[in-house]
Amino acid sequence: MINNSHIFALWLLLCPVLVSASTALPFPPGETLHYKLSYRGILTTMIWADIADATTTFVPNQSTLDKQHGHQFVLSLSTENYTKAELIQPVRYTYTTTLDNDLKKTLQVEETDQGKSQSHDVLYLDWVHKKTLLYKKREKETVSSGLFNLDRQDVWEADGAQEIPDFLKQYPLLDNNLSYFIFDEAGDNIRYSQILDPLSLIYHLRTLPKEIKQDELAIIIADDIYLYQIRQQGMEKIKVSGKEYQALKYRINTKDKPDDFFYVWISQDQHKLPVRMSMDAPLGKLEINLQQVTQNLAVLGIMNTNNSGL
Repeated sequence: MINNSHIFALWLLLCPVLVSASTALPFPPGETLHYKLSYRGILTTMIWADIADATTTFVPNQSTLDKQHGHQFVLSLSTENYTKAELIQPVRYTYTTTLDNDLKKTLQVEETDQGKSQSHDVLYLDWVHKKTLLYKKREKETVSSGLFNLDRQDVWEADGAQEIPDFLKQYPLLDNNLSYFIFDEAGDNIRYSQILDPLSLIYHLRTLPKEIKQDELAIIIADDIYLYQIRQQGMEKIKVSGKEYQALKYRINTKDKPDDFFYVWISQDQHKLPVRMSMDAPLGKLEINLQQVTQNLAVLGIMNTNNSGL
């Protein structure tokens, strides 16, 4: 089964919309892109099989957990409509990244999976002190001190090496007044003026003028920062979900691993949609195809609520 990290590392419109008097954004509020993930390889006897559905939504004028203002991209991934994938590894995964108002700096990434892994992680980028910090949900672990493990019991993980910040203490306490989150580790220091993450990288491609043939960006995955190279591969006519697109193809790879790459096709109409993504996957290939574009009306309600007090 495809690992979550391989999937979300890929996620590396309409006319510009004014959501406030001074902020012009390149994507319409509430725009939701619906995708289908398909896999072909040894696990499917070399035939294409659909394994998951995904959506990405643009949500402007939001805040991080520590009340920094910015804009969000939200990825939701689920295998609930695919029996074989559910049997192997059920996934109910949400990835939310919050960027600054200029969409140049990732401020915070929150990941949850309510499927098999039951994980919840928060990556915090401290741009003031140039540090990246990773926090995780406190889990129970099995411990034993006796012969033949006869005294096995499940206990909560101990606190991490650092105390969690106040903004993570808002979650309900666990047994014995233990915090929901614990410190996991300190990651790479911030050494670049612009750092995106895999999901906002895909949206960044939509803002690139056709004249830019190659680009280089710092991308953070978990708490590691990599330099990614983006190169145009030319225009192609592709058919996705019954529609034909003239699309500009991009090849993307980390600078230190040029042979480990994936492709993204951006439509060359006024919407500049990511219509297809393709990459190698364990024992095969993964393809992500756009199905439809809708507008999440709930996002517009959030915007109206946020703007009512301005």
